[in-house]
Order: sequence, then C-alpha cells, then structure tokens
Amino acid sequence: MLQNWLQKLLRKDNLLHGIVLLGILGMGCILLSSFLTPEEQETEAPITETSSETPEEYRLRIQEELAAMLSCIKGVGRAEVLVTVNGSEEYHYAKEGDSLISDDQVKNSSTYVTVGGSSGEALVESVTHPPITGVVVACEGGDRSTVQESVYNAVSVACGISTAKIYVTSLNGAA
Repeated sequence: MLQNWLQKLLRKDNLLHGIVLLGILGMGCILLSSFLTPEEQETEAPITETSSETPEEYRLRIQEELAAMLSCIKGVGRAEVLVTVNGSEEYHYAKEGDSLISDDQVKNSSTYVTVGGSSGEALVESVTHPPITGVVVACEGGDRSTVQESVYNAVSVACGISTAKIYVTSLNGAA
C-alpha cells in the first residue's frame, strides 16, 4: 500500500505539484511569522556601545601594547613603557535638530536622541579617550642612537604625539 502511494507521488506531474505546494506552504509560513513576532523584538532599542574601559585601564592597555610593539623593533630588546594621560574620557551624545529660517532670522533647535523614549538614556555616539601627554621608554638598546630614533618615531606615530613628548633611555642593567 505504501509502495503504491510512493510510486504515484513520484510521477513527474505529481512531483511538480508537490514541489509547488511545498513552495507555497513555505512562503505562507514566512508571511505568518512576520505577523506573529513578539512585541519585544519590534520595540527593541538600538544597541549603544559605551566604553567600559576607565582612563586608568586605557592608560595601562596602551602601555602594554606599546611595550609589546617596541620589543619587536630590531635592537630594542626588552622595553618598559610609562604613558601619561590628561583628564578623563569624553562622551559625545547623538543629537537631532531642526532649523527654522524666516525673513531675517535663523532659529536652530536640537535635542538629544534617547534610547527607550523621552525618559530614557541619551544615545552615546562616541567616546573620546583622554589625550596622551607623554611617554617614557626604557629599553635594553636605549643607549644606541639608531634604536632611540626608531623608538621615537614608532611611539610618535602609534600615539599621535610629537617626539618632544617622548623620552627614550637605556634600561637599568642593560649593556
């Protein structure tokens, strides 16, 4: 009985009808799913990315990254790095605004974009880390002028500061 039913189903015309029917059922399921989504997903607020890194953690992370990068430069050897920063991080909030232009006046108004309605938190657009004010590098090859020049240039480019804010010296106990 089952074998006869399968043979009828596998005929070319029945197979084509079955495929079309499955396609229609699939599109119907997709259409139904759009009507049955939970309200939480429809009103979901955009994800705001704020920095969970404190200024001290930022300073320490930069020190570690610089020490690792500098130790890869030929002749530097082991490097100890001290980074100084000034101030704290700055938060920049998203704003939206309107301009009203009349005969001789321009009126601008802006409001902060909030997450979760008018009583929600302001949307953080970006976070600016505190500026680096100086870097001290003590490395094994710090007594050689060619190594010093490489370190000055590398730190200047990596931190975006002038070479006047960088000091390079030989590591204590290095030859």
